[in-house]
Amino acid sequence: MLNSSVSVPRVAPLPALLVIAGLLAVYIPSFIDLFHGAWSSDRNAHGPIVMVVAMVFLYFRLSQLMAQDLLQRAPQPLAGSLVLVVGLLSYVLGRSQNVLVLEVGSLIWVLSGLVIAGFGVRTWRRLWFAFFFMLFMIPMPASVVDVLTLPMKIAVSAATEHLLYWAGYPIARSGVILTIGQYQLLVADACAGLNSLFTLEALGLLYMNLVRHPSLVRNVVLASLIVPISFTANTIRIVFLSLITYHLGDAAGQGFLHSFSGLVLFLSALLLIIGVDSALSWLVARRGAGRDPEQSALSLPSVPAGTWQRLLNVPLAPAAAVLAGMLVSIAAAHALTPHLTSVTTALQLTQAVPAQIGEWKLVPDSVAQATLATNDEGGALTDQIYDEVVTRTYINPQGTQMMLALAYAREQRQDVKLHLPEICYPAQGYKVVALAPAMLAVGHGAAVPGKHMLAEGNGRTEAVTYWTRVGDAYPNSGMRQRMKIFRDGLRGVVTDGMLVRASVIVSDKAAAPAAYQQQESFLSALVAAVKPGAPPLVAQ
Repeated sequence: MLNSSVSVPRVAPLPALLVIAGLLAVYIPSFIDLFHGAWSSDRNAHGPIVMVVAMVFLYFRLSQLMAQDLLQRAPQPLAGSLVLVVGLLSYVLGRSQNVLVLEVGSLIWVLSGLVIAGFGVRTWRRLWFAFFFMLFMIPMPASVVDVLTLPMKIAVSAATEHLLYWAGYPIARSGVILTIGQYQLLVADACAGLNSLFTLEALGLLYMNLVRHPSLVRNVVLASLIVPISFTANTIRIVFLSLITYHLGDAAGQGFLHSFSGLVLFLSALLLIIGVDSALSWLVARRGAGRDPEQSALSLPSVPAGTWQRLLNVPLAPAAAVLAGMLVSIAAAHALTPHLTSVTTALQLTQAVPAQIGEWKLVPDSVAQATLATNDEGGALTDQIYDEVVTRTYINPQGTQMMLALAYAREQRQDVKLHLPEICYPAQGYKVVALAPAMLAVGHGAAVPGKHMLAEGNGRTEAVTYWTRVGDAYPNSGMRQRMKIFRDGLRGVVTDGMLVRASVIVSDKAAAPAAYQQQESFLSALVAAVKPGAPPLVAQ
């Protein structure tokens, strides 16, 4: 039980107020942007919860240390200043270049530097878990999330299919799309379990830190089992939604009950964690390693009067220097914020791409193509990502139909960038069975780095050749795109981006190599045929 006799902190003296004012000036704009951006999505909805819990735990732990007279001043200003400088540099780079890992993560460095400078490394070690816990509030880069989420979505979809098929329901699966009866359900990113995995892992580690069970084996096993627990809970959620949709209709499955299924998820996970923890407790008790009640960190003795005031009583000169450093960081971040490079195009892509490209002629009715950009629900994001999009189908004298997709964006930023086909195709029910880099002889005398991809799904097999251009480079992975955008941003510019994709429906995997050669020839003719004045397909 928490002790209710905790003394209320008194008003902080001027030096502490200066440091607090600096922290607020630096991070309030960042957190406002998070609440209106990353934290407002299902993918990172756990961020605010983690932030509040981390701050409460930090106060909780500080109160314990002061009550036990363990919070002793052994200032290490040099070490603390170095950590603080690292934090402020991380903030400047992250804020200016919109890299949330650096911007939000800088708070951990800054707070750690202040603690080390004022109280020493030993005190920081006693508070380490509060700073570690804050890691869970940092939004992960989309390129990392996409890589982790895709196999989780496929695994959850497959588990749901097998369970319901075993139960006698008419269900089939294509990638992450489930068909049950007359209804189709798409397992979105929010249903894959990554966000709940982070939330459950964070709360599970918090629980273990508070309980402080002496059995290391139990703590390690419980922490590692949170991953399969999260997967199991998400599978239960998808099964629940599938049954609701099958018996009550699509409106019920996508309405209130869809949101209610989130409660089912966490109730299922909670029951599983309690069950696993109880089983581990029983096993530990049988081995004679029961919990020592005095090891629990849940008790909070009263803090002696005046302790909080002494804690905040710091010298004026260092506090003023910290405030000055934070204000300089704000100014530096503003100065380094990149600006859009002037992009002037006389022609739109629809006007610049001709109706005949070499021997290929435009077909009036285009073949249905995979969407160029998808959101968490599998819906189109094309209008939000790209300024111009062209999707056409061409045919040659032999009757081969070539699907062409061009997408142009004037701005390439960390949160708005080109979507890669190997991410978008699986989100629409395809399975990528082959993916390899390729040097494509399509440029003006130089080979362009691209990729060959083979995808199966929706009743067909597609051979795909594509490349992405960001400014004057061809980054062909999410991380390389981010690094290119970051380097351009440090030069103070925001460059444009282009996705060029050609695809052909093939009979089987053996026909893919010939299709790739045909696509390379078509794309080479395309680059030569595009009229001047349009957004460039290849770097100039």
